[in-house]
Amino acid sequence: MKIGNISLSVPRIVGVVSTIDEVINAEKAGADLLEVRLDLLEKAKDVKQFFKDVKISSSLPIIATNRWSKEGGSFTGSEDERISMLASVMEHSDAVDIELRAAGRDVVVGKAKKQGIPSIISYHDFDKTLPKEQMMRVLEEARNAGDLPKLAVMAKSLDDVVQLLEVTLKAQKPLCTIAMGDIGAHSRVIAPLYGSALTYGHAGKIKAPGQLSVGELRSALDILTRR
Repeated sequence: MKIGNISLSVPRIVGVVSTIDEVINAEKAGADLLEVRLDLLEKAKDVKQFFKDVKISSSLPIIATNRWSKEGGSFTGSEDERISMLASVMEHSDAVDIELRAAGRDVVVGKAKKQGIPSIISYHDFDKTLPKEQMMRVLEEARNAGDLPKLAVMAKSLDDVVQLLEVTLKAQKPLCTIAMGDIGAHSRVIAPLYGSALTYGHAGKIKAPGQLSVGELRSALDILTRR
């Protein structure tokens, strides 16, 4: 599977960005891909123009995301507005991320197929780590809905992280898994060794609990994946 010209046969670092400065910082720090968070853009921004500016500022493939508040996002409009905004920038994107439980999920996935770009189907639980059997079911459901399942759960203990890593190792690939929070921060480096295709880092402001910087991820993965 590829996002743009980037193969996911090895772990890839995604720089999460909402400003052009972050775009530039992410590429300099060693990101392989960019996730543009529409929900974090300044309200006055012309979103289509912003994506064009990203393309001018960076050669990295773009994942378009407009995260809803139910899963940690900042979008405050209606669901129809959120989906419409996301759909409006897909022609300038190399992949799209839509939540598994979103009402407009299938609309976004269908448009992605027409555009010839992959869809990441995400599920976030900011309260807890699900039981292993349930995590496997979520990943399977997400895979059936799109191209790449993404599961992020809140780690309250090291045992939670171990359970997520076991699921990552055993589940069908490709996939993305993350243990959020301070206790799970190391999963952002370790989960790729167990089969997670993507790990997400910030290039300025932290965008999720326990998120490391792109530079930190690059340094750690370069050491751990050295052959």
